[in-house]
Amino acid sequence: MKIKDIIFNNFNLKVLALFIALLTWILITGKERTYLEETIDVNVEYINVSKNIDVRDINPEKVRIKVKGTSNEMKKISPKDFKLKIDLRGTNESVKLNKFTKDYLEYPENINIVSVYPQWIEITIEEFSIKEVPIKVKYTGMFKKGIRLIKRSIKPEKIRIYGYKPQIKNIDVVYATESIDLSKIDKTTTIKLSLKKREEILKFKDSDEVEVTIVVENRNVKNRRK
Repeated sequence: MKIKDIIFNNFNLKVLALFIALLTWILITGKERTYLEETIDVNVEYINVSKNIDVRDINPEKVRIKVKGTSNEMKKISPKDFKLKIDLRGTNESVKLNKFTKDYLEYPENINIVSVYPQWIEITIEEFSIKEVPIKVKYTGMFKKGIRLIKRSIKPEKIRIYGYKPQIKNIDVVYATESIDLSKIDKTTTIKLSLKKREEILKFKDSDEVEVTIVVENRNVKNRRK
């Protein structure tokens, strides 16, 4: 068979087949090159936090990003593929940080970031601290006639308080929640009192009570014995 006969034998069918193949190729390649955009909300996370610090505030808690990619690539992704983790390694004191959002954004390859909002993340960090301060007890009234104070002791005399360093640095004393009325004491007495927990104090490290011992001499009893 001649080459001419081979080419022109069923020519119309061959042209149709070629047209269909070409059209299919155009549709497939065109679809692959079609770009899509999507808006995704990403939670802001932080890692490597030191034991002595607390992340008091992070603003915002979510970041909105617009991403772009081919239709095929966009089909493969989900919001779980996008993460925003801020590394706080080495941060161990009270400070306010401003982090550039895009520096901490993790996302799949072949995906382009069109926009990020907001572009900055503000993180407020507070350092925990322990401070030892004296305990004070308030007294009211006066001993009755014939009652003489021998000794007064407080146990413990000091207490360790725990809280954010900037907030407790100016606390120099902790008071008992109640006062002791001296007019009601006519013999050696030991009284337990709770400690007043100010808002700045997160907790007392050792105990939240103080024990007050008041040793007195009651001359009235002696006089009655005579």
